[in-house]
Amino acid sequence: MRFTRTLLVFITGLTTPVLYAQQQASRAYDFSESVGINTHFSYTDTGYYQQPAEVISALRKLHINHIRDGLAYFWVAPNLYAIYTQLEPAGIHPELVMPNPKNGAPSAKQIETLLPNYPGADAIEAPNEYDQSKDPNWVANLSAYLPTLRQVQRDTGLPVIGPSLTKPASYAALGVVSQHMEVNNLHAYWGGRNPETSGWGGLNSAKHAYGSMEYDFDNLNIDGPGLPVIMTESGYVASDVPKQNVIPESVEAIYEPRLVLHAWNKGIKRTYIYELMDEHSSTTGFGLLRSDFSPRPAYTALANFMELLDDRPGDFLAGKLNYSLTGNTQGVETTLLQKQDGSFWLAIWLKGCIYDVNALKATPIAPAAVQLKIADGKKVKSMWNFDEAGNAHSVLPNSAMVDLSVTSGITLLKIN
Repeated sequence: MRFTRTLLVFITGLTTPVLYAQQQASRAYDFSESVGINTHFSYTDTGYYQQPAEVISALRKLHINHIRDGLAYFWVAPNLYAIYTQLEPAGIHPELVMPNPKNGAPSAKQIETLLPNYPGADAIEAPNEYDQSKDPNWVANLSAYLPTLRQVQRDTGLPVIGPSLTKPASYAALGVVSQHMEVNNLHAYWGGRNPETSGWGGLNSAKHAYGSMEYDFDNLNIDGPGLPVIMTESGYVASDVPKQNVIPESVEAIYEPRLVLHAWNKGIKRTYIYELMDEHSSTTGFGLLRSDFSPRPAYTALANFMELLDDRPGDFLAGKLNYSLTGNTQGVETTLLQKQDGSFWLAIWLKGCIYDVNALKATPIAPAAVQLKIADGKKVKSMWNFDEAGNAHSVLPNSAMVDLSVTSGITLLKIN
């Protein structure tokens, strides 16, 4: 939690502190806009290409307006551009990954000629995970291609998202390329661990463990020092058949909302979940939807969560909320948002791991008893608790003081 003013008071007989805080909220609309998802519309033997209307409907139910997909260059499926003309009226904006230079990627002029076929594009992105392309000259080829993308940015105004890399050593091999991009590019997967994990591998020079976001940020600062971050891939493989680094679908339903909230708390500008639906190029279970469009619990959880936080765009300055959290606050994480109507929305959860990916068994965390007190005449009007099926259960406290049983699942409170 980030507080503008804090006072820590210890009460006799208690082992946990009373935390009084005035916390600055972010705009709920900005948070909603920070969530995107990966798609593969050019894969002609998938539901993406064959049933685009159903895909668009699934995106609308998620209240997600941003997708990450590839710029078609070497071959264009016959109906691909027609699909993109359907995305724009639905308010869905693509971020376009460029082809690998190994096989002859397009020039700046060729990219600019193709871009009108992708109306409403958010950005262009450097080639995907090129350090594992089996190109022995990947550093030289990628470095030589990045100025092409910068030229497109100068000509069109579309920002350039930098290259995604898969190996820690690749960042040092590539070196500083910040002059060719506006945003750092992070691919972060936790092998089924909780999104707030502090890591599980060796330490770097900053004493951050492999697998943590801090470790990833250290790597990004090698190539793009000081640049903001977009996480263009992150997510989980879910299956109810136990397997290494795969989590049960019920656990994914708990982790996915926490993933986008924790990334927001860490300052990541946008998080693209990988991916919307199962398809042949990825491990089955990455999709929030199965290949037949049936939803996994994580889809239900995100759809319900994003619907509650949905807000309209507009110019307003988010305010501050005075409140206190007392009781067992260890491991508690929060995100505070505000909507245009003035209502505050506080998400609160326990950030520990609830599934052991090595032992392949559940590791439930006992709920934490926490009391929330709201100052300045405001009250908790509504409260939703999210379960392992992704469903939200509501109660109406209508009180300035609420006793919470904080769990691994998100609790979302509306404060007026």
